[in-house]
Amino acid sequence: MSAFNGEIWYNLLMAEIPKTSVSLLTVLANDTANARWFEFYNAYEGPMRAFLASKYPALEAEDIVQETMIALVKRLPTYHYTPDERGHFHNYLIGILDHKAADAVRRYKRQIRATQAAQTAAETAAPQEPPPYAEDEAWMNAAREAAIDQLMADDSLAPNTRMIFEHVVLLHEPPETVAATFGTTRNNVDQIKSRLTARLNTIIEAMTKEND
Repeated sequence: MSAFNGEIWYNLLMAEIPKTSVSLLTVLANDTANARWFEFYNAYEGPMRAFLASKYPALEAEDIVQETMIALVKRLPTYHYTPDERGHFHNYLIGILDHKAADAVRRYKRQIRATQAAQTAAETAAPQEPPPYAEDEAWMNAAREAAIDQLMADDSLAPNTRMIFEHVVLLHEPPETVAATFGTTRNNVDQIKSRLTARLNTIIEAMTKEND
């Protein structure tokens, strides 16, 4: 990106442009770890932030300034200060800054487009078809649960009868164990299981016919 005209630069910014020190640039070009980088940073940080606030107010200035300084460290060893030929140094610096800011804007726009594309893909994705007979199976399970609730709420059944049925049919306990637990015979447990299972199936059949 081309450097900015000096007059435009002055009109855009309120910050004072520091006078370029050729000796400072020479020191920094020959020693990227020189302590005078702090002097340079303090001199140009304000104008750089002012430029970003004027042209790129939505960007995080700190990040762009840091990226610019890193780029400058790499370029400065080959930079020769010849204002009559290449323009003033602050225009050169702001050119780098502007380039980094424009890159950040492009990255942000790419992220926005990628996010929007992902959202569109998710919204337009075809809904998954339920597996065959899934709805019928779900209805039958619900009907069985409702039928069990109805059967167990029948006050005509003795409490022990309901409990024996619950243990042997719903909890799948061995009939011999259930008989011993409730102090009855295996034959009685089998009769309760058979009788109440038949009643349960009758209730389920009635419910499913109503649904049809």
